[in-house]
Amino acid sequence: MLALALLVLAFPTGAPAKAAAPGETVKVKIEASEMDRRMLLEKLNEHGAEHGMKFVADDKVFDYRINFAIDQGKGWTSGAAGGGSYNTSEAKATVYDDKDGELFSFTRAQRRTDSGATNAAAKEIIKRMLKLKEPPKV
Repeated sequence: MLALALLVLAFPTGAPAKAAAPGETVKVKIEASEMDRRMLLEKLNEHGAEHGMKFVADDKVFDYRINFAIDQGKGWTSGAAGGGSYNTSEAKATVYDDKDGELFSFTRAQRRTDSGATNAAAKEIIKRMLKLKEPPKV
């Protein structure tokens, strides 16, 4: 019975786990308020770990400069009892390379919290950074 258990552990039959690439340190300069900067760096590291990426803040020598802001927006609701507006959070990011060339810019809106907007922005930043590293399709 022990041999069977060891065999199952040695050769799992489920879907293969995502293998993280060898660790890559990505130096970023994040231009944002202190609170937003900390939250974005935390979310980048949280989601970057899945791809073998470790983000490090460095204002002098960096691979990417990220201009980041969280703003408040409005959502609208309607219903039988009437409608109205409610506050939402939106994150705006513009990412530049180390030579100050703009790589991409986007907004993630209609999130319930600042943390949710930052989370969505971090995922999108990582997705686009990985896409830029892919060789061009012919």
